[in-house]
Amino acid sequence: MAWVGSRDFARDQFDHVAQAARQPGSTFKPIVYGAALEDGISPTQSYRDISVNIRSADGSVWRPTDMSGASGRRMTLREGLIYSKNTITAQVMQDTGLPRIVDLARALGVNQSKLDAVPSLSLGTSQVTRLEMVSAYATIAQSGEYRKPVFIKRITDRHGNVLAEFGAQPSQRALSAMTAVELIDMMRGVVSRGTGQAVKTQFGIVADVAGKTGTTQSNTDGWFILMHPNLVAGAWVGFNDGRITL
Repeated sequence: MAWVGSRDFARDQFDHVAQAARQPGSTFKPIVYGAALEDGISPTQSYRDISVNIRSADGSVWRPTDMSGASGRRMTLREGLIYSKNTITAQVMQDTGLPRIVDLARALGVNQSKLDAVPSLSLGTSQVTRLEMVSAYATIAQSGEYRKPVFIKRITDRHGNVLAEFGAQPSQRALSAMTAVELIDMMRGVVSRGTGQAVKTQFGIVADVAGKTGTTQSNTDGWFILMHPNLVAGAWVGFNDGRITL
């Protein structure tokens, strides 16, 4: 419905929707949890909120942590997404496997940018575009059916005769409808009692919405993607120069 590429085209002629590739942070996590649900992992399966050491293929060790620290208590898969726990997400990634997560991301709509199949991918370290992420969330919102984004729907002449139409290609099943419904419900929890509560408390949104927040290291990038049955909106805040942080 809308495409805002920069604050002011006269000052900044750079499109942050389709040109700028930035780390999506935790907005990538629903893809990890979607892959887990698709593989049969229950949303009630529990994991312990502790720091884990994950060895990469090159021998290096990755130890994800959370700003709030590790509580040591058990949390369900659902709670891991609602509260955006890095420690839980990393364990879910281990159980699901990176190839499955990458394949799902591609099927959902993250199909232009390169995705590095390394453990930290689960926390959104591979750079992607806003268009790709909003497209992926739209696929989830459409019960798991991917439709390629369309920029021009039709062209007519001065008399209203249709000269060309676009976007009539069939949808592609990326995620089972059952998994999509479960994932959407988990993401409802993000805005009702998790990291995205402010969208309801500050802005008074009372509609049926679901979404996910995302921040990258040192608050370099800030994201929020919100889904409604009829609309998906994705917002990013940051600087053109990724070395400048918020």
